[in-house]
Amino acid sequence: MPKRLANRADRIVRTTMREPVSFPGLTENRSIKLASVSDYAGRSHFAPWQRILAGMHDFEKMAGIFTPLVYVELETRDLACDPTTRVVVRGESFLGKSLDPSGAVRHLVREGRHRVLDANGTELAAARMLNVFTRYDADPARRRVTTLPPELGLGEQPTRIIEVPGVDAIVDLARKPDFLESKSHVWHYGQTDPNRHINGMAYLRAMEAHIAGLLHSSGHDLKRLFAARARIVYRKPSFRGEPYRRAVWFRSEAPLALAGAFFNVGDPPTATPAVAIELTFLQHPG
Repeated sequence: MPKRLANRADRIVRTTMREPVSFPGLTENRSIKLASVSDYAGRSHFAPWQRILAGMHDFEKMAGIFTPLVYVELETRDLACDPTTRVVVRGESFLGKSLDPSGAVRHLVREGRHRVLDANGTELAAARMLNVFTRYDADPARRRVTTLPPELGLGEQPTRIIEVPGVDAIVDLARKPDFLESKSHVWHYGQTDPNRHINGMAYLRAMEAHIAGLLHSSGHDLKRLFAARARIVYRKPSFRGEPYRRAVWFRSEAPLALAGAFFNVGDPPTATPAVAIELTFLQHPG
């Protein structure tokens, strides 16, 4: 018999799912593109907890408690997969809490770790996703959720401690950007999702394309170079029609890594960005 948990909020949810391969999400080598990894990990991450946490959120009235993504790590291997078969996604997810410097609960957190495997068990991609519990309110203090709703029957809070990286884990805002856009761009309707804001992977695609252009201008060979890993911090949502500019910093040469940030137009480069992304690049051997 499985061991009974003293605290039901400490449960670990494990999933095994089979997902069809998305042909547009593959490279010419038939490896999974970085921005497509979440297409495979998404159901493993969200579906089980949507059942467990059902009733906390009134989507139409934008009320109650909800759990937006605040941090994502994605990784893709330069390995071919068979587009005529299904990949296997194995995941585990659990609740935790982040603490402030005084040791008090700052956020309740949901973490998921997911691996995308081929039929032979070879890992093709991986994802780590962190969501925090929050509620709709203009006051940041009232937005915070530090205890679980009693109707869930899970107790007040989990015992596991989870660190939630902030923007400062990605970019050093005290340092002048190596590249700063002079012209603004605008988020458009086609980049939104049913959560009524810009989709999380739209930021990754926009930053990946921008950094690729910068690398090309710097003399890098984009016939071989590709974005293999991403770390993304989502600080606040953006909406269609909002203008933005991007700033980019070099992080390291070996491996080649750059960090970028999305700023609302009118904000200075030292302002806290809406989203920060670190991209690590590897070379395709062929």
